[in-house]
Amino acid sequence: MIDITNEQKFQVLMAELQERYDSSHKIRDRSTQFTLWISGMAIGLSWLLVSEAVLSTLQKVAITLLTLALYLGAVFLIRALHKGARANREAMIRTERALGMYEKGFYLQDVPLLPAQYGHTVPKWSHDSCTLPIWLTVVAVALLILTWSTPCSRKQQSEPTQPQQQTGVHNHG
Repeated sequence: MIDITNEQKFQVLMAELQERYDSSHKIRDRSTQFTLWISGMAIGLSWLLVSEAVLSTLQKVAITLLTLALYLGAVFLIRALHKGARANREAMIRTERALGMYEKGFYLQDVPLLPAQYGHTVPKWSHDSCTLPIWLTVVAVALLILTWSTPCSRKQQSEPTQPQQQTGVHNHG
C-alpha cells in the first residue's frame, strides 16, 4: 500500500467529490433532455393525430407499437440513469462524510456544513426518477387515446348520416 499524507488524501477526496457533483448534474440533464426529446416527438405526433388526419387501422396499430416502443425504451433508459444516479449519490455521500461535512463543529461552529437529510439516498416521489416516468406514462396514454379516437377512413368521416325511415307510421297532415 502506498503511504500518502493527509493533504494528499484531502486532495483525492476533493477531486472525487467534484467528479461526483459533475456526474450528478450530467445524469439529471440527460434524463431531462431525453424526456423533452420524447415529449417533442409526442407533440408532433399528437398534432398529426388531431389535425383531422384519417388513419387506417394498420396505421393506428403502427403508431400504437411505436408509442409503446418509445415509452418502454424511455422508461428503461430513465431507470438505468436513475440506477447510475443512485450509485453516484452513494459515492458522493461517502466522500462528504469522509470530509466531515455532516459533522457539527467541523467546518461551522454550531451546525454541520450539510444537513443530515443530504446524507441519505431515500428517493422522494418528486425526484426526477419518479416524475419523469409518470410524465412519460401520461404522454403515452394520451397518444394512444388520440390514435384510437381518430377516424379510420374517409368513408367513415364523410358519410352523412341518413335518417332512418320508420315503418308503419304515416304522417297525414
